[in-house]
Formats: sequence, structure tokens, C-alpha cells
Amino acid sequence: MKPIGRLQSGAGNLRLRSNGRRLSAIGATILVLGALPPWWTIGGSGLAPQVGGAFDSPGFFGFFAALVALFVIVAPEAFGAPLRVDWWPVHLALVGVATLAIADSVVGAAITATGSRLPLSSVFGVASAPGLWLTLIGLALWIAGVAQVVDARDDR
Repeated sequence: MKPIGRLQSGAGNLRLRSNGRRLSAIGATILVLGALPPWWTIGGSGLAPQVGGAFDSPGFFGFFAALVALFVIVAPEAFGAPLRVDWWPVHLALVGVATLAIADSVVGAAITATGSRLPLSSVFGVASAPGLWLTLIGLALWIAGVAQVVDARDDR
């Protein structure tokens, strides 16, 4: 008689999970670094520019979610044992919180900019919002890494 155990597909291998964790860590690190420069600049043309970033908006939730994700990714290596929080729903929840926080920050700044009749290209341009672009690149990498972690899960 065959022993009863978990079914695993070909996608649920350790190499894919490891690559996903590595990509998630790179993306979360870039997101943390992207929270430091400005995310938008409202003003100009005679007015004093109002500069805002992650810590002036709900974007700080994305910053802290990325820090927690880095802890979840690095902690098993530091402690030398797997942690119960290092599970694919935790990775998915953290990237979801970060995505919603960043989207809320950007939408809030866009609403403020349109109320001031400023073109969004001047508010969110690469020169006036370098932190936002760096954050979006980091978020894209983080999402791709979490997608690999979810794809490699072994609970199917």
C-alpha cells in the first residue's frame, strides 16, 4: 500500500522557491530604498514646490511591509531553522499591503495635483519623483518574486 502524503507538481520545487525568495528580497530592498527620495512634487512656476514621499502618506505602510518581508526572508537563514511565518500567504499579504499603500499614496497625490490644475507628468516625472519610480521598480520585482513563491508552494 502506498503511503498517503502531499501531492506535488513539477512546479513545486525548492529551486523555484529559492529564486522567488531571492527576487522578493531584491524587490523589497529596492522598495525600502525608494521610500527615501521624494515621490511627487506639487507646485513650481512661482509657487514653492510641495514635495512628498512615503512618510508623508500611507506609503509608509508599504515601507514597513517591505521591512517585514525582508525579515521573513532573511530570518530562517539567520536562525538556522524554518519559521512558521515563512509561508506563501504571508508573502502574498505583505506584497498586497504594500501595493495598496503605494496606490493610495499615488492616487492621493494625483487628486491633489489635479485640484491644483497641474499636469501629472510634472508631478510624477522621473526628475520630480525619483523615489516613486524606484519604488515601482522594486514593487514589480517583489510581486514577481512572490508569484514564484506562490507557484512553488507545496500544499497543492
